[in-house]
Amino acid sequence: MAEAQKQLGEETQIQKQYSECLNYMRRMGFLDAWPMYERFKAGDQWPPITERTKTLPRPVFNIIEYIQNHKVSSVMNENVKMLFSPQEFLADADMDQMDQQIVQQAQLAQEASEKFTRYSDTTWELIEQDEINEEVLESGSNSGTGIAHYYWDTGSNGGIVRPWIGDIAGEMLDPINVFFGNPQQRKVQRQPYIIISSREDLAEVKRMAKEAKLSQDKIELIKADSDVQVEGYDRAKVEVTGSEKVTVLTKYWRKDGKIWLCREASGQMIKPEVDTGFRKYPLAVMQWKRRKKSIHGGSDTEGIIPNQKAINNLMAMQLLSVQLTGWPKLVYNPNYIDAKALNNDPSQPIVDTSPPGQSTVRYLTPGAVSSLASGLVESFMDYTKQLSSAQDAATGDMQKGELNATAIMLLQKAAGVPIESIKKRFYRFIKDVGEIWEEFWKVKYNTSRQITLKDDDGQEYSEEFTGSKYAEISLNLKINVGPASTYSEELMMASLDKLFDKGDLDLEDYLEYAPQNVIPFKDRLLKKVRERKEMAAQQQAQQEAMMSQQPQVDPAAEQQAKLEQQLALKQADHQNKLEVEQIKSQTALQQAAMRQPAGRG
Repeated sequence: MAEAQKQLGEETQIQKQYSECLNYMRRMGFLDAWPMYERFKAGDQWPPITERTKTLPRPVFNIIEYIQNHKVSSVMNENVKMLFSPQEFLADADMDQMDQQIVQQAQLAQEASEKFTRYSDTTWELIEQDEINEEVLESGSNSGTGIAHYYWDTGSNGGIVRPWIGDIAGEMLDPINVFFGNPQQRKVQRQPYIIISSREDLAEVKRMAKEAKLSQDKIELIKADSDVQVEGYDRAKVEVTGSEKVTVLTKYWRKDGKIWLCREASGQMIKPEVDTGFRKYPLAVMQWKRRKKSIHGGSDTEGIIPNQKAINNLMAMQLLSVQLTGWPKLVYNPNYIDAKALNNDPSQPIVDTSPPGQSTVRYLTPGAVSSLASGLVESFMDYTKQLSSAQDAATGDMQKGELNATAIMLLQKAAGVPIESIKKRFYRFIKDVGEIWEEFWKVKYNTSRQITLKDDDGQEYSEEFTGSKYAEISLNLKINVGPASTYSEELMMASLDKLFDKGDLDLEDYLEYAPQNVIPFKDRLLKKVRERKEMAAQQQAQQEAMMSQQPQVDPAAEQQAKLEQQLALKQADHQNKLEVEQIKSQTALQQAAMRQPAGRG
């Protein structure tokens, strides 16, 4: 009975904390503002139609989506890589004088840093981290806050030699569904607790409650609800008729230096309190723009909406003016002109029976639309893009003419300086993600499993991995940033072309270092070149062997064999050059396509 009362009190405490956090977000205006930002980005930028505005044109020139897509793409346009390293390095000379246990720890730290670094690339692909990053950045650009959540997926399994169950998984959480115990504290790891709300299928929730050994009478208390107003977004408020869903609250909190977890629905605990074994919350948060004393950041949409409304209104009024006054209005005297005879057919005459000097038919000259309107639209767009760091030079929406790749990159780099601070916050976010992964590897990977890694040449190999083996090893994490833009590949191809033309590279080296996406078929071509090279080497070895076996060699035959060999080499060299020319022509076509200016959205 005491245990039931304790459990009931804990449930009441979670609901109370959830209600308090929800009221805070309502008072801050987030529950109204964030759905409005989402509507504006989606192009829903006009209020509902009324009787007075039913004839008003409603054009949408979505500059919000244009700017946000550019910024998100710019931040993601660089490769990021996690590099783990030991906190202390011991020289070989020092190891000879140290305790054997310390040496083993140093060697274990070096081993852990190498495995974690290589396995981070594999994990990145397995959980589709690029997609999570894109969703987090889109959420941050639109609402000001991007949140990634990582959890242990028990439904994942694999392994043939060493079967395993459970793997790390990730998702993007909308900030409207995440509630922080201290929203004035920007650091996630300093939060007293974090609550995540989600709408889940009732049958699945009851199944989880049954697995948690909840009594049948308490399982029956879990009921479907229609509490969707706090979801905020228009499409989240409408659920399929007949579907049974219930709001589930997932709570993380810190106790005794560890992160604890529980879940509840309809006031019933469907997952009892459990020590996750982590020292860090498995959530990473990125603020698009920092706001003082707030874990929630500022967004681009908030400042652009007034400009967006002005642009739409100006264009609507110009369009309305054209609709109403674009064609002159006809005025006629019914005493002398038959209305049935009026038409726009130039081949049909209009009979005029009026006496001389009487005005019978004329057109009213409509008032001209102010030229300031169109100028204001252009000014609003240009100033908005400029102040949002999305000017033409940055987006590539400009006539580049004969600018080479270096000039284009320098222009874009100069134009992109204002968003460098956003990139740095994104790299900090990725570092937080890497530290969360490290926790999962050390805690959850407590049985041996075969994992796939990549060596320095990008070749895959399999290796045994037990992450808990390195649980007591402290590592440093650094985020390495490398270029991945279209023009960096263009520069790479230009450099390879110069080296090949000078003869510093042969065809095999040329293909090996060429980017895969520039020459998609390079693996097959490289294989063909290597086979041809091996065949030529074998033929030469056979000829040399035959010549060495002959005691007396006819000078004329020897000369003929050398000529044939030189001819074969020339033919192979000619074939290689033809293939390189084909590659260059294809690369030139791809680079020309890359230089095409982007269309306006």
